[in-house]
Amino acid sequence: MKKEYFVQYSDQSIIKSFNFPEDKFVSITVGISDIKHDLIISLVRKMFGLPVFFVLDSMLSRYGKETLIKNKIPFYEHSPHGAIVKVDSVEKLNLVSGLAEELVNNGLSVFIFHGKGLAEQDFIPSRQWNKPIEFNNVDINKVETFVDVYEVGFTIFSKSNLFNSPEKIPHYIPNHYLLDINSSDI
Repeated sequence: MKKEYFVQYSDQSIIKSFNFPEDKFVSITVGISDIKHDLIISLVRKMFGLPVFFVLDSMLSRYGKETLIKNKIPFYEHSPHGAIVKVDSVEKLNLVSGLAEELVNNGLSVFIFHGKGLAEQDFIPSRQWNKPIEFNNVDINKVETFVDVYEVGFTIFSKSNLFNSPEKIPHYIPNHYLLDINSSDI
């Protein structure tokens, strides 16, 4: 049985949860439960290509870091529990997507950035309980698209015309997911 998902323009609260200029990015939310690594892989491969940057803001255990080290995947450690990984090969994408799946299915967020002239150190997140998430070191002009993946879906923030409306997003979702057209802004 296919898992259903919906696609909508993002609510203002989601848009304001990040400290990015609202006038530069269109924001689309996809609601889907049980995020799997095949969905993450498909999104990256179909939407962007490589390289992309995964911001693993918090690892559940040392397992994530040990997995990266064991597989000789370089990463930038931005906190005792967080890592930023430049994914520039299919092998890295498969491995890091598996780690991302584990994190989001345990209630944590994973951020994926795509653009030109970016580096791992650009994506150190700053969180404060009373402020939006900030990526203070990012030159926002270099970011083309940013995806926040979480337990019940993901939100796409993009400057690209390829992803600027809910009607365009289903082309990037694997075929074994079913669009709930009645709950979507289509």
